[in-house]
Amino acid sequence: MRMGENHLTLNKESIIDHYEHAIEWVQSLMDVTDKEWRRAIVDGKWSMAEIIAHFVPWDEFILHDRLKEFWNNKALPQAPDVHEMNRQSAERARKEERSETIGRFIAVRTKLLQEMKKIEAPRWTTPFLIGQTELTLSSYFQGLIKHDLHHMEQIKKVLSTERR
Repeated sequence: MRMGENHLTLNKESIIDHYEHAIEWVQSLMDVTDKEWRRAIVDGKWSMAEIIAHFVPWDEFILHDRLKEFWNNKALPQAPDVHEMNRQSAERARKEERSETIGRFIAVRTKLLQEMKKIEAPRWTTPFLIGQTELTLSSYFQGLIKHDLHHMEQIKKVLSTERR
């Protein structure tokens, strides 16, 4: 997604492209040094390990508690406590091997991608409610992609400055 395109609603293909790219990109982090993987990207911030790990419970939530429920005309479940979910995933990342963190990310992203691909095009622009907020699948995933890109940029920035 190029800058200035944020006002456009992404279509199914571009959303799926992003998710496929994210899987490849996270896979490429197997090549960073262990020091890079574990070190805070900025003082007081998370490490790469913690950033990648925190995507997992959110992808699981979308997969299990959102995607299946979007069109059954019931109120969607409220998102879990953001800080608590992030805290737990960061803690887990500090204890597990990098291959496990990356493996969990790839596994859930791949499942999510498979489910997304099954959703027919018209559904991507059908409105639904989360609380009082009206969204479409496209606008919902656009918000998630923005969040992905924010963290991907943080990591890319750290890697480019450390490797000069």
